[in-house]
Amino acid sequence: MNEPSLHELSEDFISQFNSIEDFIDRGVGFAILNEGKAVCGATSFSIYDNGIEIEVATHPDHTRKGLATITASALILDCLSRGIYPSWDGANIESVKLAQKLGYIFKESYDTYFIDYQK
Repeated sequence: MNEPSLHELSEDFISQFNSIEDFIDRGVGFAILNEGKAVCGATSFSIYDNGIEIEVATHPDHTRKGLATITASALILDCLSRGIYPSWDGANIESVKLAQKLGYIFKESYDTYFIDYQK
Protein backbone atom coordinates (compact mmCIF):
# COMPACT_ATOMS: atom_id res chain seq x y z
CA MET A 1 0.00 0.00 0.00
CA ASN A 2 2.99 2.29 0.25
CA GLU A 3 3.50 2.10 -3.52
CA PRO A 4 2.98 5.59 -5.02
CA SER A 5 1.52 4.17 -8.23
CA LEU A 6 -1.44 2.81 -6.25
CA HIS A 7 -2.21 6.30 -4.96
CA GLU A 8 -1.96 7.62 -8.51
CA LEU A 9 -4.82 5.30 -9.49
CA SER A 10 -7.09 6.60 -6.74
CA GLU A 11 -6.43 8.60 -3.62
CA ASP A 12 -9.69 7.13 -2.33
CA PHE A 13 -8.19 3.66 -1.88
CA ILE A 14 -7.26 4.48 1.71
CA SER A 15 -8.60 8.03 2.17
CA GLN A 16 -11.16 7.01 4.81
CA PHE A 17 -8.53 5.44 7.05
CA ASN A 18 -6.30 7.25 9.54
CA SER A 19 -3.09 5.94 7.98
CA ILE A 20 -1.67 3.17 5.82
CA GLU A 21 -1.17 1.15 9.00
CA ASP A 22 -4.85 1.65 9.90
CA PHE A 23 -5.84 0.41 6.44
CA ILE A 24 -3.59 -2.65 6.80
CA ASP A 25 -5.12 -3.40 10.22
CA ARG A 26 -8.79 -2.91 9.27
CA GLY A 27 -9.11 -2.70 5.48
CA VAL A 28 -8.68 -5.07 2.59
CA GLY A 29 -7.42 -4.62 -0.95
CA PHE A 30 -5.99 -6.22 -4.06
CA ALA A 31 -3.87 -4.77 -6.86
CA ILE A 32 -2.44 -5.85 -10.19
CA LEU A 33 1.11 -4.75 -10.96
CA ASN A 34 2.67 -4.25 -14.38
CA GLU A 35 6.43 -3.77 -14.42
CA GLY A 36 6.32 -3.03 -10.68
CA LYS A 37 3.60 -0.38 -10.88
CA ALA A 38 -0.01 -0.72 -9.78
CA VAL A 39 -2.28 -0.58 -12.82
CA CYS A 40 -5.53 -1.70 -11.17
CA GLY A 41 -6.78 -1.98 -7.63
CA ALA A 42 -9.86 -2.79 -5.59
CA THR A 43 -10.03 -1.88 -1.90
CA SER A 44 -12.33 -1.19 1.00
CA PHE A 45 -13.03 2.51 0.49
CA SER A 46 -14.70 2.46 3.89
CA ILE A 47 -15.75 -0.09 6.46
CA TYR A 48 -18.79 -0.48 8.68
CA ASP A 49 -20.05 -3.06 11.19
CA ASN A 50 -20.35 -6.06 8.88
CA GLY A 51 -19.20 -4.77 5.54
CA ILE A 52 -17.17 -2.54 3.28
CA GLU A 53 -17.81 -0.06 0.49
CA ILE A 54 -15.80 -1.05 -2.59
CA GLU A 55 -13.43 1.27 -4.47
CA VAL A 56 -12.07 0.13 -7.87
CA ALA A 57 -9.76 2.02 -10.22
CA THR A 58 -7.73 1.15 -13.31
CA HIS A 59 -4.97 3.15 -14.98
CA PRO A 60 -6.26 4.58 -18.31
CA ASP A 61 -3.55 2.71 -20.27
CA HIS A 62 -4.82 -0.61 -18.92
CA THR A 63 -8.61 -0.40 -19.22
CA ARG A 64 -10.75 -2.88 -21.16
CA LYS A 65 -8.41 -5.79 -20.26
CA GLY A 66 -10.51 -7.36 -17.49
CA LEU A 67 -8.25 -6.15 -14.68
CA ALA A 68 -11.05 -4.49 -12.70
CA THR A 69 -13.04 -7.73 -12.94
CA ILE A 70 -10.09 -9.67 -11.53
CA THR A 71 -9.31 -7.32 -8.62
CA ALA A 72 -12.95 -6.73 -7.71
CA SER A 73 -13.64 -10.49 -7.83
CA ALA A 74 -10.71 -11.18 -5.52
CA LEU A 75 -11.91 -8.50 -3.10
CA ILE A 76 -15.50 -9.77 -3.13
CA LEU A 77 -14.49 -13.41 -2.63
CA ASP A 78 -12.15 -12.46 0.22
CA CYS A 79 -14.91 -10.47 1.92
CA LEU A 80 -17.47 -13.25 1.55
CA SER A 81 -15.04 -15.84 2.93
CA ARG A 82 -14.65 -13.66 6.04
CA GLY A 83 -18.35 -12.90 6.48
CA ILE A 84 -18.00 -9.28 5.35
CA TYR A 85 -20.63 -7.77 3.02
CA PRO A 86 -18.97 -6.17 -0.05
CA SER A 87 -21.26 -3.22 -0.83
CA TRP A 88 -21.07 -1.75 -4.33
CA ASP A 89 -22.30 1.77 -5.08
CA GLY A 90 -21.64 2.49 -8.76
CA ALA A 91 -20.45 6.05 -9.30
CA ASN A 92 -20.72 5.82 -13.10
CA ILE A 93 -22.19 3.58 -15.78
CA GLU A 94 -18.96 1.59 -16.16
CA SER A 95 -19.02 0.81 -12.44
CA VAL A 96 -22.67 -0.23 -12.61
CA LYS A 97 -21.96 -2.54 -15.56
CA LEU A 98 -19.01 -4.14 -13.77
CA ALA A 99 -21.11 -4.65 -10.64
CA GLN A 100 -23.82 -6.32 -12.69
CA LYS A 101 -21.22 -8.53 -14.39
CA LEU A 102 -20.12 -9.63 -10.91
CA GLY A 103 -23.66 -10.50 -9.84
CA TYR A 104 -24.96 -7.32 -8.24
CA ILE A 105 -28.52 -6.27 -9.09
CA PHE A 106 -29.17 -2.62 -9.94
CA LYS A 107 -31.64 -1.15 -7.45
CA GLU A 108 -32.02 2.54 -8.29
CA SER A 109 -30.13 5.65 -9.28
CA TYR A 110 -29.91 8.79 -7.18
CA ASP A 111 -28.47 12.29 -7.44
CA THR A 112 -24.95 12.87 -6.21
CA TYR A 113 -23.52 16.26 -5.36
CA PHE A 114 -19.84 17.17 -5.31
CA ILE A 115 -18.56 20.17 -3.43
CA ASP A 116 -15.42 21.82 -4.79
CA TYR A 117 -14.03 23.23 -1.57
CA GLN A 118 -11.11 25.61 -1.83
CA LYS A 119 -9.45 27.38 1.08
